[in-house]
Amino acid sequence: MNMISEGDAVQEPRDRSAKANARRAKIVQAARELFAENGFHATGMARISERSGVLVGQIYRDFANKEAIVAELAEQDLAEFLGGDELCPGACVVDRAAVRAWVERFITCADMPDERLVSEIIAETTRNPRLAAIFRSVDERLRERLIQALSAIVPQPSAAEPLRCLAESILVVSAGIFQRRVVKKQETPAAVMALLMDFVDREIDRLAAQD
Repeated sequence: MNMISEGDAVQEPRDRSAKANARRAKIVQAARELFAENGFHATGMARISERSGVLVGQIYRDFANKEAIVAELAEQDLAEFLGGDELCPGACVVDRAAVRAWVERFITCADMPDERLVSEIIAETTRNPRLAAIFRSVDERLRERLIQALSAIVPQPSAAEPLRCLAESILVVSAGIFQRRVVKKQETPAAVMALLMDFVDREIDRLAAQD
């Protein structure tokens, strides 16, 4: 787990036994459910203990605070979202069609976990600097992985900055679509998604054609 401290420092994960990992997984799953049901602020360690069956003292030995639980929760979701071979940075052949499909899933938020949970945590970041640091880290890792995948398709050094701009555009559009889904309870029409993906395709083609 990448633990995000108040200074945005990242700590390396420690080796743990299978029993310890299973216990931590129970804690994180219980917290995930409770944060979505009751909100981050209203969920205390006592409730997490009751739901998970893990004693409060043991929870504090595994996690320093609720923010640390959120950090692991975010890490799990991010690892699952970025787990596809189409985005592996250099360890395999990157297929444009596969990357395109991943980008489309990213824009539509098709693999988004529980929207209630994400919305609650995002709202909490406005008043909790540690949660804000966690989400800045997640956002940056998404951006860098997206840039890596696009760069595998368009490897020209001259395209580096335009690809960064394209990746940022994709992030902005995805955030807007997610907000629309949460606030207005509306899915993005297929015709709109086709238009957005046409923009991505044209940008990739334009950059690939440059010397």
